[in-house]
Amino acid sequence: MDKVIKRVSGWKGKLLSYGGRLVLLKSYLASIPIYFLSFIKFPKWAINMINSHMAHFFWDNSEERHRYHLARWPLITQTKEFGGLGVPDLRILNMCLLASWIHRYHLHNVVLWSQIIRSKYRTENPNVFCSADRNTLPFWKGVQWAAQATVLGYQWLVGDGKRIRFWEDH
Repeated sequence: MDKVIKRVSGWKGKLLSYGGRLVLLKSYLASIPIYFLSFIKFPKWAINMINSHMAHFFWDNSEERHRYHLARWPLITQTKEFGGLGVPDLRILNMCLLASWIHRYHLHNVVLWSQIIRSKYRTENPNVFCSADRNTLPFWKGVQWAAQATVLGYQWLVGDGKRIRFWEDH
């Protein structure tokens, strides 16, 4: 969070057009927290603070000069096909990056981190969506949080049926 705030405060937004600020926002500012977004579930207050600093930079709103924001932030974070500007929504990005670990978990069964997760959280009993959430690391809590949102879109191959919960899984 401090990195984003530090970068924004050093730039002179008044010297750039809206297009220039949009390019800086999409290519640089939104990419700073991506590494941490893929490992940690960011709290809402942190994402809201980063979003507000990015919005203030985009609209050239500073302490010396107040500018009105001409569009709400959720509209700006929508894709261009739906009328937005295509700035990544950090909350959704955080959920997607954490949910990608579930896909990696199923792809790489013999990798050491996958074996550690399997033995520590007993994800094979019956599947990864049913693992225990007590005494877990923040990383795995974030993955479970993302798994709750992705469980509706996840499809299973039945096979022998040992890892499938008949009434809950799709």
